[in-house]
Amino acid sequence: MTQPSHKNPIKVCHVCSGHTSDDSRVFHKECRSLAQAGYEVHLVATDKNPTSYQSGKVTIHPLPFPKSRFERLSRRWKVADIAARVSADLYHVHEPDLLSPVLNRVGDKPVIYDVHESYLDLLGHRSWIPAPVRPLAQALWQRSEAKSVRKCRAIVAVAEPIAERYSKLHERVEIIRNFPDLSRDEFNGVPPHDREPACVLAGTLNADRNLANMVLAIGLLRRRNVSIALWLAGGWDSPEYERAIQKLAAEEGVSDQVRYSGILSHKDAVALESRASIGMATVLPTGNFLKTLLIKLFECMALGLPVIYSNFPLFQQYVREYGVGVAVDPEKPEQIADALEYLVKNPQIAQQMGKMGKRAVMERYNWDHEGTRLLALYRDILGPRLSEVRKSA
Repeated sequence: MTQPSHKNPIKVCHVCSGHTSDDSRVFHKECRSLAQAGYEVHLVATDKNPTSYQSGKVTIHPLPFPKSRFERLSRRWKVADIAARVSADLYHVHEPDLLSPVLNRVGDKPVIYDVHESYLDLLGHRSWIPAPVRPLAQALWQRSEAKSVRKCRAIVAVAEPIAERYSKLHERVEIIRNFPDLSRDEFNGVPPHDREPACVLAGTLNADRNLANMVLAIGLLRRRNVSIALWLAGGWDSPEYERAIQKLAAEEGVSDQVRYSGILSHKDAVALESRASIGMATVLPTGNFLKTLLIKLFECMALGLPVIYSNFPLFQQYVREYGVGVAVDPEKPEQIADALEYLVKNPQIAQQMGKMGKRAVMERYNWDHEGTRLLALYRDILGPRLSEVRKSA
C-alpha cells in the first residue's frame, strides 16, 4: 500500500471538544494509525496541558476542560478556528456540534464526519433537555445535521444501524467499528487465577448504563449468600445520580461491595477491568445503545473476561456464536443476578467463555481490520494530494 512520504507528509487534523486527547478511538486508534502510516497528524481535544505538544507522533492542540455543557457548546467556533489554523489537507470531526463550524472555517478542504453514537436518539433521552422539548430538538437537529452532512466528503459510522441512517443522507458512508487495539500492552490482561471476585463497569456512569439494576442484582445475590463486588470507574452523569446510586447501595446493604475508583485514563480503566472476573455490558435499551456496539463489551472480551451483556439483536449478532458470556434482559435485575451467580459458581465455564471472547477479538473484532479501512478511506479521498506528494518527494 502506498503511503504519504515522510519527507513531505500530508497533514490531517482530528477535531474534538468534549473528547480528551487520550480518547481510545480518536487518539489511540485513528490518530496513531494515521501517524504510523506516515501522515502528519494533529488533534484538537481537551487536555490538561496549556500548550501544544507531541504524543505518539501526534501533535496535540489542547483545549481546557469545559466547566459546563453550555461552555463546551459556546466555544465550538473557537475550536473550529484553532483547527483551521492547522491548515490541514483533511479534517476529521468527531462531535456533531463542531461539524458546521469546521465546515464553515476550512473552506473547500475535505471533511470526514465520524459518528460515534446515534445522536438523534440521544437527544430524545438527554435529561438536561425538558421532555416536552425533545421532539422539537430532534427535528431541528435532524434538519441542521442533514444540511452539514451533505457538505462532507465522507461519513464514518461505528455500526450498521447508524450507517443505514446516514446512507440516506450521503453517498459515501464507511463503517469503521470501535474494536480494541491489540497492539496496546494493557490488553495482555491478568491470568484468571489472579483475578478478584468482582464484576466491572468502566466508562460514563449514567442511567442508561443501568447501574441501578446492577446494584439491585448485587443485593439479590447477597440475600442468596453469594458475594461479588461491583467495581465502577468513570465520570458520573451528575452529582444527583451518584448520590442516588449510593443511596440504593445502602438500602440494599451492599455499600461495602460497590467500589468507585474515580475517573481513570484509558490505560488505568483497562487495568481495572483486567483485574475483575466478569465484565458488565448490561446497558438499557435506549435508541442509541440499540444501534451501536458497546466498546466495553469487546474490551472485556479482549481481556479474556466472560461478559454479561444485554440481549439486543445487534450485540448478539456479533458475539452469540462465540459463547462469550450470558445474554440477559437488562431491565430485569433478577436475570443479571442469575447470570452473575452462574458464572461465580461455574468458574471453569466462565474461564472458557473468557477464552472464546479473546479468540473472537483476536480473529475478527480488532482494530487491525478497522484501521485498514480507515487508511483506505484516506487514500481514496486524498488521492490527488498523494500524487502531488510523491512527485515532490
